[in-house]
Amino acid sequence: MTNTNNEALCPLCHKENGCMAGGLERCWCHDVTVPQALLDLVPEPLRNQACICRSCIEKFTSS
Repeated sequence: MTNTNNEALCPLCHKENGCMAGGLERCWCHDVTVPQALLDLVPEPLRNQACICRSCIEKFTSS
């Protein structure tokens, strides 16, 4: 399954990312620091296209 620039999907796990920044003033993703090492795992064509989901961030930071 390929995530082809769908802002509602996490670019890592391809599940809904829960980001509401497009429609709301603030979203949960605005209050989370995503480690650069995790951002580096996002495939180049998908970088800066969609938020990484909370689950992927938590899994990465807890390991």
